[in-house]
Amino acid sequence: MKYVILTLFVMLSAVILNPVHNTTAHGDMKVIYTGTTEGYDITVKTIPHDLMVGQAHFSIEPKNSVTGEVIAQALITLIVRLDDEAFQSRAVNSPSSPAMYDANITFFKEGEWEVEVKIETTPGKESSLYFNVDVSGESIVSGTGAGFFFIFIFTVLVLGTLILSLKYRRRDPPTN
Repeated sequence: MKYVILTLFVMLSAVILNPVHNTTAHGDMKVIYTGTTEGYDITVKTIPHDLMVGQAHFSIEPKNSVTGEVIAQALITLIVRLDDEAFQSRAVNSPSSPAMYDANITFFKEGEWEVEVKIETTPGKESSLYFNVDVSGESIVSGTGAGFFFIFIFTVLVLGTLILSLKYRRRDPPTN
């Protein structure tokens, strides 16, 4: 019984020390670009609303510009560039959300980044959209939460191992 309580305590502590800031991936996104290229209407949304140095989540919604149908099977790549630096991330969808392709990018510097959304629905035929986003120098997160969480988990593992090894240590019978 006490191990169940200990397990619940560890799980509850993990939730308290590392809260999920956005429980739904597509909850409170801001449209940052809408455009058309070679038969595709593409909408790009992001979290956080104001892009800052650090990680950003992008959601890309492609539609057929003639029929308005959602494109559920495409290869979409998000590429960001600033000066001589470029980073890319493959945007993926899921069976539960086939209309939205998600990608994460980490911005390392502030400035005006060029964004390219590359879409391919037919092998060998790519189309691209280009637009710019401003990234501010303020960091999104402080970075200390992950360190405290690591220290907590490490301490629980070490103390748990120590307690269990002392409690169940094999005792040899006395010899004459």
